[in-house]
Amino acid sequence: MKPTTSLDRRFLLRVILPMFGLIAILLVSAIAGVMLLSAKQNHLSIEVQERTARNALLYFGEELAAAAAGLAGRDETAEHVIDAFDAGWLASHLTVDEADAFLFVLGPDDRTLFSRIDGRIVSAEARGVLPPAFGQMVARWRAGRISETVTQLIAVDGAPVLFAVTGIHAAADRQAPADGGYILALGRRADRRSLKDIADTFMLPNLSYEPVPGQSGDGPGRLRLMSQDGTMADSLVWEPILPGDEIIRAVGPWLGLVFAAYIVLTVVVLTFARRAARAISISEEKALHDPLTGLPNRLLLLDRMQRLLDRRDGDAAATVFYLDLDGFKDVNDSAGHAAGDAVLIGVARRLREFCRDEDTVARLGGDEFVMVIPTDDRRVAAARAETLLAALSSPYPYNGRMLGVGVSIGVAMAPEHGVDVARLLHKADDALYAAKQNGKGTVRFYGKAMRHEGARAAPAAGPPGGL
Repeated sequence: MKPTTSLDRRFLLRVILPMFGLIAILLVSAIAGVMLLSAKQNHLSIEVQERTARNALLYFGEELAAAAAGLAGRDETAEHVIDAFDAGWLASHLTVDEADAFLFVLGPDDRTLFSRIDGRIVSAEARGVLPPAFGQMVARWRAGRISETVTQLIAVDGAPVLFAVTGIHAAADRQAPADGGYILALGRRADRRSLKDIADTFMLPNLSYEPVPGQSGDGPGRLRLMSQDGTMADSLVWEPILPGDEIIRAVGPWLGLVFAAYIVLTVVVLTFARRAARAISISEEKALHDPLTGLPNRLLLLDRMQRLLDRRDGDAAATVFYLDLDGFKDVNDSAGHAAGDAVLIGVARRLREFCRDEDTVARLGGDEFVMVIPTDDRRVAAARAETLLAALSSPYPYNGRMLGVGVSIGVAMAPEHGVDVARLLHKADDALYAAKQNGKGTVRFYGKAMRHEGARAAPAAGPPGGL
């Protein structure tokens, strides 16, 4: 027996959930839109800041390259380095700014000829003071032209130093090949003050240098500084300006408040709707079910039979068992109506246990019941009827007593006996009358000899096909 779908469930699935689901989709779409907009704004902002950081390095690199080229591109410098090396002249004439911490002059064999570190002239090899990245810069320069200047940010003792490497040459030798040339290397520390100047000039908050070898890839607020061979992994880092986060901070609380209000409203409406729908469902159940046994009443029985017999594929099949209790009046008279009610409740319970999900059982009133099963197989119907007789004829316990009743069953089948609901019930009732007249406690199938108009007045001795 298929249970009726509760009204509260139907109302919830058809009205409440679609409505609140649509609102939820709109809210989630709005939140997702704000998040996507925020992410897009952050992405664009970070791209701009990375370009700004590269431009800042390019700007200061070009400035340092110009200073190095100014020192190395003079005829007197070439005269006192290339023609006749004069360290004294270099010490007095190759002056640098305070920020220029390193100045080296290298010979064609990359041996250091002159060194000035932090304003002091020292006797030191550049390759002994500086990391291998400096040697890479020199190699890069030698692979180019004397007139070109190579710049790179190098970590020296964990601090960033911007170096410019250029060739020492007379003005007339500007286009000569780089092989065998003399080199001037100028290094300027990127200390906190200079980084702060860059940060203030180019709007890169808290700009700092981070020597972290071994890492790879870029992240927000980070510009990876790679050497020519890709072995250097130092970075310029800063606190990224993220306008998308500002959008989230401005709009997020309001969206959260709206979403919380939606949740509260959903809970309130669902609670109210379920209560209201449950009340309506209970009223519907009462209107369609027998109050004593809880079985479907005549109205619900007729509806289910109509659905079963109105199949669009034309393959309607049903067997109707019309049941009437034998000896029920004696129980009422001898043990009272309470005992009769207990018997009816017991019959209903046994019928429920006997029925399958696709079957329907109903109480028409008094001690009359109807069962409908979706089959037109007479052998299956006969077997089910015999099982019904056995199941319902067992005594029923009541207050320490066993109350005995029997049952008579009339059977009509569709489409053999028609597919009209009312006529099918009438024919099952005619068969029941014949079973009663045949001695009770029996099963009779409707036959052509049974006519509703005359069956009760002159019942047939035994219609063809009866049990």
